[in-house]
Amino acid sequence: MKKFIITSLIILFFYSAYFDLKVGTLPTSAKNDAEVQVANSVPADEVVYKEIQVQPGETVLTILERIHNGSIPVSIEKAVSEFERLNPNTSAHSIQANKTYRFPFFD
Repeated sequence: MKKFIITSLIILFFYSAYFDLKVGTLPTSAKNDAEVQVANSVPADEVVYKEIQVQPGETVLTILERIHNGSIPVSIEKAVSEFERLNPNTSAHSIQANKTYRFPFFD
């Protein structure tokens, strides 16, 4: 009986760690998304974007996945370069919570 309880606790621990890494436990608020889109007839050198206030615990990748409802339709490298092009003097690795940034929206 003791082995069963210990095994169950170990399985529960690994499941909760997997869930935390896969889904996450930090709450995100979609209410703070101030959506601003460029006109539909966008020249080839401009990108449609959304201005979003970053919440604690969010990254560029998690925000891009949220606004695209899942996976991003371009490579991560392209998404990061577009983010940095829309936000001059800002690294995708050093965004700050409670600040507003422009995030590219890919069709």
